[in-house]
Order: sequence, then C-alpha cells, then structure tokens
Amino acid sequence: MDMSKYDVFELATHLRKCPDTFLQSSDFFSKEGLNSIALINDTYRMISNDFLGNDFEIPSQFDVKYINDNHWRAIHISTWLLSDQNFINNPEIKDKLYNFWFEELRLASEYVKFIEWINDEERAEEMVRLLLHCCGIIPHGENQDEATDKLSSLSSVDRHKVLKQSYEAHERIMNIRREMEEKKAREAANVYGRE
Repeated sequence: MDMSKYDVFELATHLRKCPDTFLQSSDFFSKEGLNSIALINDTYRMISNDFLGNDFEIPSQFDVKYINDNHWRAIHISTWLLSDQNFINNPEIKDKLYNFWFEELRLASEYVKFIEWINDEERAEEMVRLLLHCCGIIPHGENQDEATDKLSSLSSVDRHKVLKQSYEAHERIMNIRREMEEKKAREAANVYGRE
C-alpha cells in the first residue's frame, strides 16, 4: 500500500495528545467508564466511512470477559490514534483492526501500562508502528525492512522475550557452575577420604 503520508513522528505526536477521556476505564469495569464497544464501532465507522454500518468485527460477549482493563484502555488510546486524518475514510484498513486491537495490542499490553502509550515516547512510537504494521502500511521515508527493524527494536513483546531468554541462559550457566563446583567438592572429598 503506498501510504507515504504516514509520518511516525507526526502520528506519535498526535497519540501523545490523547485527551484524558480516552484514558478512562472501560464500562466493563466501571459504571462511569467508556462504552468500549461503542467506541470501537464508532472508530470502524469513521475509518470505513460507513456511518450506517453495524457489521463490524468485535469480540463475542464471552471473549469480552477476558479483556483486562489495561488492555481496554490501550484500545481506547488507539482509537484516538485512529482519529488522525490519515486513517479517516480509509476502508482498506478496516479488516485489519481486529487483529491490531485484540491480538497484537493485547500481547503488548501485557508489558505496557496503558498510560505509557502516551507518556513514554518509545511506547507511543511502538503503538504507531504496531498499528501501521498490522495495517500493512509502510511509514513515510522508510522501506519494509527499515519499518520492520524499527518496530522490532521498540517491541515490548520482543524485549520481554529477549530478557526471558537472557535470564534462562544465565540460569543455565549458574546451574552448570553449581554442578561443577559440587562435583569438584565431591572429588576433593573422595581424595581427602582416601588419605
């Protein structure tokens, strides 16, 4: 998709101006909370330019119960990002939003507190790049490889995997050292016992 108008810096700046209203809890968790499903449907309508449409992909009532408040708030914030003029009346991306909201953003939200999406520059850029990636849009001034590398370098999910692998490798090394020291101690004890 030739979408060279998608400037990551401009989109991240727009995201970081997210009004406090979008930071509210979901109505699934608070009586005064935002109606999350209505917000999603309104975003679908704005993007698809189908204001009478009602046939949008949303989680089932059963699945909605498994979405935590941090994830809902990240979705709310992302609907603000999607209100940027670059996304309005852009029906090509409509079918890609479900995956962004309920798969990719869910995974990232396991490691990112909702407020970080707007208060932290790297997390804001991560959300922008994650959305663009899910929509098959290459950011302005980048090629596919650059866009993929930059998303990977910011990805909270990838960073967590690397930290976990590093921790597990460290644990293996420590276990091997401990086993070697125990073996050395047993051998020394055997030699000492024979003397």
